[in-house]
Amino acid sequence: MTENSNQIQINWDDMSFDESCLDFVFDFLFEKEMPMTPFDLAKAIIQEKIRVYKKEIAKQEKSQGLLYRPKEKYRIGEEVTFPLLNNLKGKVIEIRQGNNPDIPIFSVASFQMEDGSVRQFVSEYEDHSLNTFDYSSLYSSTLTDPIAVYKKYGKKIAAKIQKLLSQNGSLISIANYWFPKALLIDINPGYLNLAEAVLEMEEGKPVHTKKILELIEYPVDSNDQLTEFSFNYALHSDDRFDEVGPIGTVLWTLKLLEPEDVRKVPLTLKCYDDFHIENHGSPSYSFDQLRIHDELDTTSNDAPEDDIDYFDVCINYPHWKAGTIPLIKKIHSIFPTALETDRVIFNFIDAKTKESFPGWVIIPEKYVCGLKTWYREYSVIPGSIIRISKTEKIDEVIVSLIPPRASRDWIRTALFDQKGRIYFETKHQSISTKFDERMCIFIENSPQLDIVWEQNNKNGINLQRLIGNIFKDLSRSNPQGIVHFQEIYAGLNMMHRCPPQPLLDILMNDDQFVALDDLNFKLNVKAAEDEA
Repeated sequence: MTENSNQIQINWDDMSFDESCLDFVFDFLFEKEMPMTPFDLAKAIIQEKIRVYKKEIAKQEKSQGLLYRPKEKYRIGEEVTFPLLNNLKGKVIEIRQGNNPDIPIFSVASFQMEDGSVRQFVSEYEDHSLNTFDYSSLYSSTLTDPIAVYKKYGKKIAAKIQKLLSQNGSLISIANYWFPKALLIDINPGYLNLAEAVLEMEEGKPVHTKKILELIEYPVDSNDQLTEFSFNYALHSDDRFDEVGPIGTVLWTLKLLEPEDVRKVPLTLKCYDDFHIENHGSPSYSFDQLRIHDELDTTSNDAPEDDIDYFDVCINYPHWKAGTIPLIKKIHSIFPTALETDRVIFNFIDAKTKESFPGWVIIPEKYVCGLKTWYREYSVIPGSIIRISKTEKIDEVIVSLIPPRASRDWIRTALFDQKGRIYFETKHQSISTKFDERMCIFIENSPQLDIVWEQNNKNGINLQRLIGNIFKDLSRSNPQGIVHFQEIYAGLNMMHRCPPQPLLDILMNDDQFVALDDLNFKLNVKAAEDEA
């Protein structure tokens, strides 16, 4: 068969959406009178595309006249189109009785073809595959099973629909459900005040919209979905309320009742430097290989190719102090997320006790909070490695300790002299979890360290001088005066918030340091003497 030159196609893999598609969405939402997700709309649009496509196919077939089917009874002079012969046409010039003892009674029709040939084809024969053959497959290879199309292309189509919806100001979205703003139910402000009272009684615990409506005895008509969506939009438009549910779940709380570490970034996670440091060829590293997990690092935040079930996180001092976890890209799939809200609540599950306690994903600032008490209860220290694991529930994450080699070990310990200056000394300490030997620092006087942190985290700090002082103190424990990059990073971040790449740039480009192999460094004695 020669390829048909007039094929009709739907390119599911690269569909484009225009105003006509948006018009269909508006009409569809108006007809259904309920908010829908881009995935719901993707299913509707796929069905509509297939309907229009089949209509076009039928129209094309009709334009071709009578199509050849072996079961048909043809008449002399009748013109028939043969799709399998590239739509070649032929006129019936003779009909005779067929003669074949192996098959039932049939006829043979002779056709004068438009190419000048005469051909014979069977007619009045019921048992033939061409009687039910889908000739539309000749015009297009388009997949027309809506379920199969959605299964293969639904996610991609839904993403394009969401982009289209987000560019239209007449549509609003709550928890990724969309509906025309003009069709929403008006909500009396008095009911919002009642909702505030309900959430105050819950003392910060997030509440589903349906429960709020029940508690305030809101009059719900037959279209409860539209009522709930309209109430969600009213809450969303009021600054007192915060929507904190993961994708597909709407949960409300009062902003004033959210934990402090949710409402504002913890002090130890704030970075005061602009890092406009001239880089003379210092390399970029995947710091994840060094167990440096830092949400401020842009060089090692690549997401894994596949979703992961668990990840072992090394907790640096800023996150230990704040009771948080850095939300690096590698662990995004473990925690719940949202499309519209900046904060998402979930439950941590203690792997040992099976008890749950609230955690919060703070998406813009890239951290997860809620572990301060857990860290202290299990004697987690800066440099400890903890495991976070997925569960079957989207709003639960397991947190667990990784057993250490021994219950006591020699650990670098932060101490203070009589003048309040910090110095490091290796001491025998109790250990509750696995740790990174270079990143680990035991804290014996946290309040004094708070004072040091406050002194060194403000605008105008001489970062190079601070790094130099820390380097000198760390180098005392090594006879050759060699310090590894991880040790410098861990020590510096006890006193000043600094991502790994800018720190590496300084070490590589500052004359007071000499770079050795494997990210080891030592002081440049001559440079130090000249500076003195």
